[in-house]
Amino acid sequence: MSAFLGPIHYWMYDKIRMQEELVRRFAIQAETSGWLVSARDFVNDENCPLEEIIDEANIHGWLSGRIESVERRYAELTVKILAGHEERLDELQAVAYALGEEQAVTSDSTASQCYKRIEDCTLNGMPCDGVNIVTDNCEDHFSWEQRFDVHGAYWKETGGRAEDYYLLRNQLIAGILSQTPFMLTIPQPYEYSLCIADKC
Repeated sequence: MSAFLGPIHYWMYDKIRMQEELVRRFAIQAETSGWLVSARDFVNDENCPLEEIIDEANIHGWLSGRIESVERRYAELTVKILAGHEERLDELQAVAYALGEEQAVTSDSTASQCYKRIEDCTLNGMPCDGVNIVTDNCEDHFSWEQRFDVHGAYWKETGGRAEDYYLLRNQLIAGILSQTPFMLTIPQPYEYSLCIADKC
């Protein structure tokens, strides 16, 4: 491990790669379904170890740039797929759910363990941005607040709808929770809770 890199940098890189994988799967779906002739320009298949590709003189800037890149390509690809064909959103949600299932937490996971896996698999800017704030942490209940939207601007800039991002992310999360009794609820915009279905 590089002397300049710590666990948080590898964690962020894994989160970026998770979103890159979702982009890759959307691109494959678009091509195999005949929605787009080619979607390869949206995909970054680079899988080199972090220490081989990161700019150690500007670690924060390099990670921030990668986050911005994958967020933008994800929005651009999805908006292009959905243009004039909103019915395709159902198929994209199924793709997101399937990827979440592959990352599913075990059936005996606590609410906080479920939240940790969700955080491991989703991007919310850099940790220093402080996007998510935990508001309740119990064994069978976990709540957090998203203080501001770091995703919507990418979708609006490319002519899409920010709510589509959240529909897709919620399906990814549903897949992550698929082996547990927990479900994601959204009591208020940008307020999220994990609770056992019959206790929500």
